[in-house]
Amino acid sequence: MTEFHNILNFFVESLAGLYSRNEIQSLCFQVMQHLCNCSKASLFASDGIVLTEDQQTRLDSFIQRLQNHEPVQYVIGSCDFFDIKLHVDKRVLIPRPETEELVEWILNDNPNTKGSLFDICTGSGCIAITIKRYKPGFAVSALDLSAEAIFLAKENAETNNCEINFITDNILQLSKPIEEKFDIIVSNPPYVMEKEKMEMKANVLEYEPSMALFVPNDDPLRFYQAIGEFGLTHLNSGGKLYFEINETQGENTVNMLKNLGYKFITLKKDFFGKDRMVRAGI
Repeated sequence: MTEFHNILNFFVESLAGLYSRNEIQSLCFQVMQHLCNCSKASLFASDGIVLTEDQQTRLDSFIQRLQNHEPVQYVIGSCDFFDIKLHVDKRVLIPRPETEELVEWILNDNPNTKGSLFDICTGSGCIAITIKRYKPGFAVSALDLSAEAIFLAKENAETNNCEINFITDNILQLSKPIEEKFDIIVSNPPYVMEKEKMEMKANVLEYEPSMALFVPNDDPLRFYQAIGEFGLTHLNSGGKLYFEINETQGENTVNMLKNLGYKFITLKKDFFGKDRMVRAGI
């Protein structure tokens, strides 16, 4: 039997210099909760932890992967988003807190219990699945270019008992026309400019899918332009368009939407005071 503080010391010794003390403590709790299938509180309360031989082998493997800067969400294979658990791996981006803020904005902004929503560049399905969970009366569709991402998103939808219409296609050049119209179109598309790579951490650059992250320096709004044009013909009267955006592109995104003819445009800051969300209507 091993006391938890000894396991924490093992994490500190193994990961010192790679992560801060607070990060190591967080990693330890996430890994041990996953490994022992228990809550954080139970780890605190336990007199000691007995690891099976298999659990010890997995723990050693997890530590090695963390030493190689692999994101802990990929190491344990899941992440929490709102109050749901999602499977994530190298096929999709790890959902960020600002995306939770976007979903919260949509939920608070649309109290109606019935309607329709289209999530473009769905990735893990985090936006579409959360909206469907909180608004079961909504018809929800989700699109992504990556067939692998769609496969994983379908698994997440099934795990969370959500019926969602998934589409594999490229919003920049649809192979098949989409006939439906929607009350809400939402997207968290690729928006990191290539020149911003140097500011990013190794765990993002080396593990998360670049296709879901980057856009050319000379065309940073390529997805927003395409989705904005799509919304003009696929939003119902009174419908709304929601974006998560690059914090440097707020004004440019707003101007682009104005030029397309959108109205009631709102640029919203995230918890850290950065321009990260836009809402527009027709």
